[in-house]
Amino acid sequence: MCNKIHLIAVCSTFFVILATTTYSQSGITASQETSKGMLSIDSENDKPSVTLITNIIYARYGETDLLMHLIMPDQDQSAEPIPIVVYVPGSGWFKQDLGRSIPRIIDFVEQSGYASAIVSYRPSTIAKSPAQLVDIKSSIRYLRANAGSYNIDPEKLAIWGTSSGGHIASLVGLTEGLDKFKTHHHEEQSSDVQAVIDFFGPTDFLKMDDFPSTITHNAPASPESSVIGGPIQDSINRDKVNEYNPITYITEENEFPPFLIMHGDSDPLVPFNQSLILYEALRDKGHSVSFYKLAGAGHGNRFFTQQTIQVVLDFLERHFEL
Repeated sequence: MCNKIHLIAVCSTFFVILATTTYSQSGITASQETSKGMLSIDSENDKPSVTLITNIIYARYGETDLLMHLIMPDQDQSAEPIPIVVYVPGSGWFKQDLGRSIPRIIDFVEQSGYASAIVSYRPSTIAKSPAQLVDIKSSIRYLRANAGSYNIDPEKLAIWGTSSGGHIASLVGLTEGLDKFKTHHHEEQSSDVQAVIDFFGPTDFLKMDDFPSTITHNAPASPESSVIGGPIQDSINRDKVNEYNPITYITEENEFPPFLIMHGDSDPLVPFNQSLILYEALRDKGHSVSFYKLAGAGHGNRFFTQQTIQVVLDFLERHFEL
């Protein structure tokens, strides 16, 4: 008679054999060979492969080239055009490092099956507002003009930004159709978006110092003062500040794309209240907006997690009507 330990071993081997009696994707009967000490686990699908195209020039100002990196899921030539998300990284409106965003956006493309473009803009050291907004609108028009070449769907385009990139993303969603933000770059195309994702972006420069922060935003050398070209609290700059405040454009009469807003409740750079006032303005004027407070999160940390990215994916799927 088998003792208890031996019986368990025999039964375990039997169930392993049953579990591995399968057929491979090639149609070949899977091997049922086993050996003492061999272990077995179920295989999983590999992550879908992606193609990264770097340093695409989407616009040019004199000797200044504006670049984007395009990340595409690999697909058959005959595949249907896919949605695209324009990603604007944060940088305080200073020079951006697009390369830092590549790993997280590759992960996003692998999970979503969407294309994504990581887009640069002229920094405030060489161009003042509204240059940054104008540039991102130009990048959207470039993508629409070249949609056929990249097999992207020009009718399913969203914008996503973090920090100063979130500020620009919000402005893109709120200023469509305003002639003063147009340029000659692919001017026959629209720069509208079907959805806006704003991660902890400034929305009202003049109220930033009303709440605790490690930056004095009213200072003449602050990122906000630098991007508009002068101290934000100086009355001579009031029109420039209002022009660059997303909150300025929210009315009940205008139509806007749906917004998804996320902000950490412990953000030391952009006060949480900046997202709260954007949310309340959109909500109270009857516009589509979802707002998530990320408990325990600071300025960017804990944002690109499985939980938050799933919220982004669910939001995009609803509004791309997939």
